[in-house]
Amino acid sequence: MCKSICQILIPILTMALSGLSAATEVARDEALELMEEFQTQRAENISPLREQAIAGCVSNGRRDQEYCERFNRTFGNARPREGGGMIPGMFWALPVCEHAVAAERFFRMNPSRQVFTLPWGLESPLMR
Repeated sequence: MCKSICQILIPILTMALSGLSAATEVARDEALELMEEFQTQRAENISPLREQAIAGCVSNGRRDQEYCERFNRTFGNARPREGGGMIPGMFWALPVCEHAVAAERFFRMNPSRQVFTLPWGLESPLMR
């Protein structure tokens, strides 16, 4: 019985794992595209919140539109904390952001490598 189960499971697992690893490889040029996609998605998510912050600044009545736009031009980016350390930027936890940062870090640490494999179970947004 074990032999028949092993004969069935081993080929299925082999096919599943080989298909998964092929879908998670990111080439060096794809990593650049992934970084661009990350910047685009992050900007799209931050933009409405920045507009709300500018509108809130103007509605307070103390500042004009131009001042509020200048004040909020870096809205959503990482910034230093008063007591030291950093306040993290917004939307860095998006899957595309995590993939792009992981790929960039890998290629910086391994300049001769041409392919990066994403962690198991993750798929590059470029491959959808």
